[in-house]
Amino acid sequence: MNLKQRMTLAISALMVLFAVFMAVVAVGYFERKLNETIIDQQSSLVSYIAGEIDNTLGIAQGLLVASATFVPVDALDSPERTRRFLQSRTSLNKLFGNRLLVVSADGRLVATSHTVAGSKPPPNFTDTPFFRETLRKRIPLISEITTCCISPHSSEIVMTAPIFGAGNEVRGVLAGTIALRETNLLSRFGSLRIGKRGYLQLATAGQALILHPERECILQQVGPLHGDLVADAVTGFSGTRRTVNNRGVPMFTTARKLALKDWVVMANYPEKEVLAPIRAARVVMGITTVAGIGALIVLISLSIRYLTRQLTAFTGHIRGLSEKEGADRRFPVPDTGDEIAALSTAFNEMVTSLDQRTESLRESEERFRSTFEQAAVGIAHVDMDGRFIRLNSRFSDILGYAGHELLGMTVTDITCPEDLESCRACRQQLLGGKRSCATENRYLRKGGTRVWINQTASVLLDSSGTPKYFIMVIEDISARKGAEEEVRRLNTGLEKRVAERTAELESVNARLMAEIEQRAQAQEEIGWLNEDLMRQKAALEAANRELEAFSYSVSHDLRAPLRHIAGYGLALREDYGGQLDTQALEYLERMNASARRMEHLIEAMLNLSRLGQGDVMRVSIDMSAMAREVVAELQEAEPDRNAVIAIADGIAAKGDPHLMRIVLENLLGNAWKYTSRSLLAEIEFGVLAGGQPVFFVRDNGAGFDMAFADRLFGPFQRLHRDDEFAGTGIGLATVRRIINRHRGRIWAESAPGAGATFYFSI
Repeated sequence: MNLKQRMTLAISALMVLFAVFMAVVAVGYFERKLNETIIDQQSSLVSYIAGEIDNTLGIAQGLLVASATFVPVDALDSPERTRRFLQSRTSLNKLFGNRLLVVSADGRLVATSHTVAGSKPPPNFTDTPFFRETLRKRIPLISEITTCCISPHSSEIVMTAPIFGAGNEVRGVLAGTIALRETNLLSRFGSLRIGKRGYLQLATAGQALILHPERECILQQVGPLHGDLVADAVTGFSGTRRTVNNRGVPMFTTARKLALKDWVVMANYPEKEVLAPIRAARVVMGITTVAGIGALIVLISLSIRYLTRQLTAFTGHIRGLSEKEGADRRFPVPDTGDEIAALSTAFNEMVTSLDQRTESLRESEERFRSTFEQAAVGIAHVDMDGRFIRLNSRFSDILGYAGHELLGMTVTDITCPEDLESCRACRQQLLGGKRSCATENRYLRKGGTRVWINQTASVLLDSSGTPKYFIMVIEDISARKGAEEEVRRLNTGLEKRVAERTAELESVNARLMAEIEQRAQAQEEIGWLNEDLMRQKAALEAANRELEAFSYSVSHDLRAPLRHIAGYGLALREDYGGQLDTQALEYLERMNASARRMEHLIEAMLNLSRLGQGDVMRVSIDMSAMAREVVAELQEAEPDRNAVIAIADGIAAKGDPHLMRIVLENLLGNAWKYTSRSLLAEIEFGVLAGGQPVFFVRDNGAGFDMAFADRLFGPFQRLHRDDEFAGTGIGLATVRRIINRHRGRIWAESAPGAGATFYFSI
């Protein structure tokens, strides 16, 4: 196969491979982008649906909790009155399909809202898990799938809310049921479609379907692939995977867990419908690619046939080049002006350059030989074993040997024993990659006398980078060494004055080093702060925008209606108080008290949001003095309190003084509040010994159950009733946000009735 055929075959193959590669890349890119677009849209839809379901459940739960607060005090003793109350909750009955019921604290069914055909609730709920959990936790709950409220043959979800008495004890439970196989408040989500054949599902953490467009599929277990997706979503996964539905149809499934419950929303989009545009694009791309490849091969064959005519003549000239001389060595340049002409010109220039370099190399070798022999310093070439293989006459003169005598010797033979180690170290440096090595050694002249020489050595590498031989250049410095010895002798008398001057300079240097160390430390802190500021810049900008919008909403959208409620309540009491009975006045007072509490909560929320704004300073703080100021203010407000307060001396920290004052006010204020019922309150502020300082505030007050410690630092989370200890539940959330802004951590240890200890570091 000649060059023309090989070039035609090679270029055609390359172009075919390139065309196929580009087609595959284009189709792959289109498919990837389409998949990404569909997945992004499906993820956005699932996030929206999950939010809507959370919102629907939240509204239902909120109405249930609000209704529980209005259950008449004596209603639990009167089933008929309880039934009338339930029937009056129109919105709640509409949400739960007229399936509301009230259960007393001992598990007895008091009343239901309506009698529904086929409904037969049990007379006692003591053994139902959702009832026991509601009584134990004293909070509203959403149950898992159960069969207890409608009939033994019906499956439902039960939402509960505790009914509190006047003493804040749980007197009963208000419950609403969601019949899963009937139309309910979640049914509208099951009718949503994704594309033409896609649909939504809602599954529990136990992988049972509670929402599906086909009602007969409800309560069935999800398929194996969907089961893995549900399990991962419950533990935090949110995204899209390929699955197979219960009919064996491949799907793109996107999953996301609800916020209120460990239920997983899944959007299923048939893979066939997703990939339909890709299949059409592949067919069009294949036809286009085949047609283009055929035309390209024909064009390449014709082009190469034209180009190789002059290359054949050029090849014949090169084959006979060794037999030509002078101008005959140059190839006639065609007048086509194309690449062949440029190649011919370059070839002729190369031939001329080679002739010139050959002559220059001959002259260079002659100059090197002359320079090597007539140099004023000794020059020698030494093989890798240390033997001399070439040297000039000056090298022989310095050592007193004839040239042929040294050619049989090694460097070790002429080196004084005391200097052999420095010669070995120089050799190792050169073999390790160093370009050159300079030393001052003593060599042994012929006859045994010593001569000081200044030696410079380098290594010559071959084309593969392997050491070939060493080049040594030596200079006789015996006269200079003698002069240096004389200078040392003359300088001996100066040592005393140098020592005195050195003592002065050391004192000055000590002061300078201290100042340099302080500046280096300051520079390090500045660098750390700048790096930290750059990392937090983007997050702070987004957080500030969100906090500004939140503060505006709280200030204008929440406070205005709250003031109207409080104002109308006051007007109602003043203008119509005489016409209202005792219970109505009590309701009115409870409404006004709730409005005032809401005002305090809004103010606490605003204060908490403002903590995220502004920069955090880092200065030294006397924590002991700051703690004493806070305690003094607490004692001034309640001078009759019997308390023993211990504040350790010398506690210091680096942080923002204003924010750390808020931390101590909240922690010491809580200790002061929760020891108010102790006969002798004991409060301590100190720091643990060790590496990073850990500060603590300890008291012997009411304490709390560590089982609820995860709620301790959340906004509006309280572990004690208002009638026991007043508060908004925002103080510890404020403390945690301040500690987080200082990049520290805070935790607590406690037991009911045994006091509490709060630890924090910054």
